[in-house]
Amino acid sequence: MPDFILERLEVNPGPGPLATGGGTILRDGELRVMLLGHYQHEPLTINDGGETIPLLRSRSTGVLSVGLGLSSRLQLDVRVPVLTQREGESLDAQGLTAPTRTGLGSPRVGARVAILRTEGDDSVDLAAEVGVALPFGTEGALARSSNTSVLARVMVGGSLGSILAPSFEIGTLLRSTATINAENLEAREIGSELRLGAGLMTTEGPLRGEVSLNAGLSFKQAEGAVELLGGARYTPREGVELFALGGLGLGSEPGIPLFRLVAGVSFSYLLGEDTRPDSDSSIVHESVPLPLPGSGRRPGEARGSQASLIPGPGETSPIANVARDRFVLEGKVYFRTASAELPTELADLDRAVEMMLTNPSVALMTVDGHTDDSRAETLNPRLGRDRAEAVWRYLVEHGVPPNKLRLRSFGPQHPAQTNSTPEGRERNRRVELLLMLPTTQEPTP
Repeated sequence: MPDFILERLEVNPGPGPLATGGGTILRDGELRVMLLGHYQHEPLTINDGGETIPLLRSRSTGVLSVGLGLSSRLQLDVRVPVLTQREGESLDAQGLTAPTRTGLGSPRVGARVAILRTEGDDSVDLAAEVGVALPFGTEGALARSSNTSVLARVMVGGSLGSILAPSFEIGTLLRSTATINAENLEAREIGSELRLGAGLMTTEGPLRGEVSLNAGLSFKQAEGAVELLGGARYTPREGVELFALGGLGLGSEPGIPLFRLVAGVSFSYLLGEDTRPDSDSSIVHESVPLPLPGSGRRPGEARGSQASLIPGPGETSPIANVARDRFVLEGKVYFRTASAELPTELADLDRAVEMMLTNPSVALMTVDGHTDDSRAETLNPRLGRDRAEAVWRYLVEHGVPPNKLRLRSFGPQHPAQTNSTPEGRERNRRVELLLMLPTTQEPTP
């Protein structure tokens, strides 16, 4: 049996759909580690006088995938497959040596470049990728190539409103030709081919669905094969995703199984992230707007005779009368689509700094990051946190003690306004500043 890479499915190591490439890349400094397993039933068959004989009845593979965003435009990834199981009939009668049961596959290194990135519900993202499979690994495992092989492809991702995200890809696999020659069996040539893919995924909520159609056309034998996959993805917490896909294959090309199952987990980290405490997520409050800063003074300057906004015994609040044991002063910072860059207008941030510096007895300010529900926002599960961290940095740089700040990230789960209009989505791309101010009044039941 010649050496060639039997596996055809290229699981996406970056954001976006799993079974097609999409057009998005990892963020600058984002590390994504993925562990997954493939099970394939009858992935390799051959024709014997009109009868199809499975050279492999089943095959299982584990894959470790690591992706890293080097910039906002460049992503690198490395994948290492390991053959863990295979079952099949003896091939001695055909003069073939059966593949090994376990072994290491060819490591694959790749680079993806973002060519076009747009924002909004009707966005389009375009990327190009080159992946190289190195000629290393266990001989006879059908998981390595005798020479270097290259997969070059162009990927496009889009959005249909704020719920669905289609994706398309076209590429060429370039590899040396391997021939299966067996007595009384049809000769098979495995070589370079055209790759096509199309997919559709949902983008709302922690549980999302995905379907894809992948096809290949051999340049050597002018034969094609198609694989249809569908499944679900679940994000139980920020930075962690569970996924499972399954589907059927049509055609006799090597690597197209009768059916396939894929399942795994991925972990995303932002390298260089500050270690900061999370806050209590059960805060319930009533809020009033932040007051204007003291006249003629910038945040952090001497406060002199500025009166505290916390009422004393027998006094009422100069901001609002709130019959509770604490009340909240609330401000908001708004962001562009898919961006965590602070806007130029930061009036509420300056007011928040003023409040914290003129009222040292204030125990806590929460910094809550939110997104709208568009595809451009929900494809980045850390966007709400990134926005909260941008505000955190501004506050600390202007003198607010870090131990009085707590970060929270809610994504699109708590919209301030409707997501059905551009104006509403603009108001949902926000960070809310909640300052907990104690009062001297008796709490109400």
